[in-house]
Amino acid sequence: MKVPLLFRRDRTVLKRPDAQDQLEKVLADSLRTLGHVCAKVADLIEAQRLERQGYAQQQDTLRRVDQEKAPTPKKE
Repeated sequence: MKVPLLFRRDRTVLKRPDAQDQLEKVLADSLRTLGHVCAKVADLIEAQRLERQGYAQQQDTLRRVDQEKAPTPKKE
C-alpha cells in the first residue's frame, strides 16, 4: 500500500494559478453574505427597539389629510 500523498513536501494546491483567484472570490462572496446577515440582524434589533418605545409596525401607507379638497368640475 502506497501513501505518498500524506508525506508530500510541496503543496500543489496552493501553486495552482487560479487558486488565489478562487480564494479571493470565496472570501468576497462570504463577506457580502456576512454583510447581508448583519444588515438583517440590525433591522431586527432596530424594530424591537422601536416596538419597545411604543411604535407599532406600520402596515398601511400614509396619506395626507391636510390638503383634501373637493374635486374640481371638469371643463367641457
